Amino acid sequence: MTAGQRNCAHGRYDGMSGKIVTLVAALALAGAMPVYADGDPGSWQPQKTELDYMGFTTTYSCDGLQSKLEMLLRQLGASSDAEVQAYGCDRFNAPSKFARASLKFATLHPVASDTDPAVPGKWRTVEFSPRRPFALGYGDCELIEQFRDKVLPLFATRELQGSIHCVPHQLNSYSLKFQVFAPITAAHSK
Repeated sequence: MTAGQRNCAHGRYDGMSGKIVTLVAALALAGAMPVYADGDPGSWQPQKTELDYMGFTTTYSCDGLQSKLEMLLRQLGASSDAEVQAYGCDRFNAPSKFARASLKFATLHPVASDTDPAVPGKWRTVEFSPRRPFALGYGDCELIEQFRDKVLPLFATRELQGSIHCVPHQLNSYSLKFQVFAPITAAHSK
């Protein structure tokens, strides 16, 4: 066998293949080719929606609704500049049956590797159930149900499973588990 050839586990390896690997690595280091060693390329997509919360079991103050929605967006890896503006509350910091929110954020979606500039992202598992994340409780069933129907479709998700059956005026158990494509550096609170 010559110096340019050797056997590998899956067949013949020759010096030319090694040179191609070296060239690809050099191009990546030079910045001519993106490298996603820890993830896949993604692109931010701007999103804007309204959530008119209608709950019989739990009512939120505008601050409370805004806080819950911001937490849910962080869990899903929404852009760090996400804006949630809650309105429709009668009194300052008191629960309201008419609380609603305007949401403006960006979501990461997988793209072809030749897209420039791309943001590295990966699929990660998220679960919404009482105490997962810790800020969610049994009384948040209706909010999670409405969030699933109105906001979640704006994200790149897959493998959605679980059940949400909210009975008005009762504390309900619920479980929603799925994978979301999110930036690798996305902060998720517990």
